[in-house]
Amino acid sequence: MVLRLLSYWREWCGDAAYPSFTQVDPTRMAEIWDYSFVLDIVGHEDNPIVRTVGSEFQNYLPQTVRDCALTDVPAASLIEHAASYYHEILDRGVPISRGGEFIKYDGMKVLYRSIILPMSDDGSSVSGLLGAANCREVPSD
Repeated sequence: MVLRLLSYWREWCGDAAYPSFTQVDPTRMAEIWDYSFVLDIVGHEDNPIVRTVGSEFQNYLPQTVRDCALTDVPAASLIEHAASYYHEILDRGVPISRGGEFIKYDGMKVLYRSIILPMSDDGSSVSGLLGAANCREVPSD
Protein backbone atom coordinates (compact mmCIF):
# COMPACT_ATOMS: atom_id res chain seq x y z
CA MET A 1 0.00 0.00 0.00
CA VAL A 2 2.80 2.43 0.87
CA LEU A 3 4.43 1.96 -2.54
CA ARG A 4 1.11 2.34 -4.36
CA LEU A 5 0.41 5.64 -2.61
CA LEU A 6 3.92 6.85 -3.42
CA SER A 7 3.30 5.91 -7.06
CA TYR A 8 0.06 7.96 -7.10
CA TRP A 9 1.91 10.89 -5.50
CA ARG A 10 4.63 10.82 -8.17
CA GLU A 11 1.97 10.72 -10.89
CA TRP A 12 0.12 13.68 -9.33
CA CYS A 13 3.34 15.72 -9.13
CA GLY A 14 3.87 15.88 -12.87
CA ASP A 15 6.30 18.77 -13.34
CA ALA A 16 5.48 20.39 -9.98
CA ALA A 17 7.53 19.90 -6.83
CA TYR A 18 4.41 18.78 -4.97
CA PRO A 19 0.92 17.71 -5.98
CA SER A 20 -2.29 19.41 -4.84
CA PHE A 21 -5.02 17.82 -2.75
CA THR A 22 -7.37 18.68 -5.63
CA GLN A 23 -5.67 15.88 -7.59
CA VAL A 24 -6.55 13.27 -4.97
CA ASP A 25 -9.54 11.19 -6.01
CA PRO A 26 -10.55 8.94 -3.10
CA THR A 27 -12.67 6.78 -5.43
CA ARG A 28 -9.65 6.02 -7.61
CA MET A 29 -7.63 4.93 -4.59
CA ALA A 30 -10.42 3.43 -2.50
CA GLU A 31 -8.21 0.55 -1.33
CA ILE A 32 -5.84 3.10 0.22
CA TRP A 33 -8.19 5.93 1.24
CA ASP A 34 -9.67 4.00 4.20
CA TYR A 35 -6.13 3.73 5.59
CA SER A 36 -5.24 7.38 4.95
CA PHE A 37 -5.11 10.59 6.93
CA VAL A 38 -4.65 14.28 6.07
CA LEU A 39 -2.77 16.75 8.24
CA ASP A 40 -3.33 20.49 7.83
CA ILE A 41 -0.10 22.33 8.56
CA VAL A 42 -0.77 25.88 7.35
CA GLY A 43 -0.62 27.91 10.54
CA HIS A 44 -0.18 24.67 12.50
CA GLU A 45 3.40 23.70 11.61
CA ASP A 46 4.27 22.80 15.20
CA ASN A 47 1.05 20.91 15.85
CA PRO A 48 -0.83 19.85 12.68
CA ILE A 49 -4.59 19.43 12.63
CA VAL A 50 -5.99 16.04 11.62
CA ARG A 51 -8.51 16.87 8.87
CA THR A 52 -9.37 13.42 7.55
CA VAL A 53 -9.05 9.94 8.98
CA GLY A 54 -9.97 6.86 6.96
CA SER A 55 -12.45 4.39 8.34
CA GLU A 56 -9.80 1.70 8.90
CA PHE A 57 -7.75 4.18 10.92
CA GLN A 58 -10.77 4.81 13.07
CA ASN A 59 -10.76 1.10 14.01
CA TYR A 60 -7.44 1.75 15.77
CA LEU A 61 -8.68 4.76 17.72
CA PRO A 62 -10.75 4.85 20.90
CA GLN A 63 -12.37 8.14 19.79
CA THR A 64 -12.85 10.35 16.74
CA VAL A 65 -9.86 12.59 16.04
CA ARG A 66 -11.04 14.54 13.02
CA ASP A 67 -10.22 18.25 13.47
CA CYS A 68 -8.04 17.50 16.52
CA ALA A 69 -4.52 18.78 16.93
CA LEU A 70 -2.03 15.97 16.49
CA THR A 71 -0.89 16.35 20.10
CA ASP A 72 -4.49 15.65 21.18
CA VAL A 73 -4.84 12.28 19.43
CA PRO A 74 -4.90 9.34 21.84
CA ALA A 75 -1.57 7.91 22.90
CA ALA A 76 -0.81 4.37 21.74
CA SER A 77 -2.92 4.81 18.60
CA LEU A 78 -2.02 4.05 15.00
CA ILE A 79 -2.27 7.68 13.91
CA GLU A 80 0.01 8.83 16.73
CA HIS A 81 2.72 6.48 15.48
CA ALA A 82 2.03 6.82 11.74
CA ALA A 83 2.22 10.63 11.88
CA SER A 84 4.96 10.97 14.51
CA TYR A 85 7.67 11.90 12.00
CA TYR A 86 5.72 14.59 10.10
CA HIS A 87 8.33 17.23 11.00
CA GLU A 88 10.92 15.34 8.92
CA ILE A 89 8.74 15.69 5.83
CA LEU A 90 8.41 19.43 6.51
CA ASP A 91 12.18 19.75 6.98
CA ARG A 92 13.22 17.65 3.98
CA GLY A 93 10.27 18.21 1.62
CA VAL A 94 10.15 14.59 0.46
CA PRO A 95 7.93 11.58 1.14
CA ILE A 96 9.17 9.38 3.98
CA SER A 97 8.07 5.89 4.98
CA ARG A 98 8.56 4.30 8.38
CA GLY A 99 7.50 1.18 10.15
CA GLY A 100 7.50 -0.12 13.64
CA GLU A 101 5.45 -1.62 16.38
CA PHE A 102 3.59 -0.40 19.43
CA ILE A 103 1.18 -1.61 22.07
CA LYS A 104 -2.28 -0.29 21.29
CA TYR A 105 -4.42 1.35 23.97
CA ASP A 106 -6.26 -1.98 24.49
CA GLY A 107 -3.00 -3.90 25.08
CA MET A 108 -2.73 -5.48 21.62
CA LYS A 109 0.63 -5.36 19.82
CA VAL A 110 0.45 -3.67 16.40
CA LEU A 111 3.00 -3.86 13.57
CA TYR A 112 2.68 -1.04 11.04
CA ARG A 113 4.18 0.56 7.94
CA SER A 114 3.35 4.19 7.15
CA ILE A 115 4.15 6.91 4.64
CA ILE A 116 3.69 10.66 4.74
CA LEU A 117 3.70 12.72 1.53
CA PRO A 118 4.04 16.51 1.20
CA MET A 119 1.16 18.22 -0.62
CA SER A 120 0.81 21.79 -1.87
CA ASP A 121 -1.82 24.36 -2.76
CA ASP A 122 0.57 26.22 -5.10
CA GLY A 123 2.78 23.37 -6.36
CA SER A 124 5.94 24.69 -4.73
CA SER A 125 5.41 25.03 -0.97
CA VAL A 126 4.10 22.37 1.40
CA SER A 127 0.63 23.20 2.74
CA GLY A 128 -0.50 19.81 4.01
CA LEU A 129 0.46 16.20 4.40
CA LEU A 130 -1.18 13.04 3.10
CA GLY A 131 -0.38 9.93 5.06
CA ALA A 132 -1.37 6.30 5.10
CA ALA A 133 -0.55 3.22 7.12
CA ASN A 134 -1.36 -0.43 7.09
CA CYS A 135 -0.98 -2.63 10.09
CA ARG A 136 -1.75 -5.92 11.72
CA GLU A 137 -2.28 -6.99 15.27
CA VAL A 138 -0.12 -9.78 16.63
CA PRO A 139 -0.08 -11.60 19.94
CA SER A 140 2.20 -9.96 22.49
CA ASP A 141 5.46 -11.77 23.22
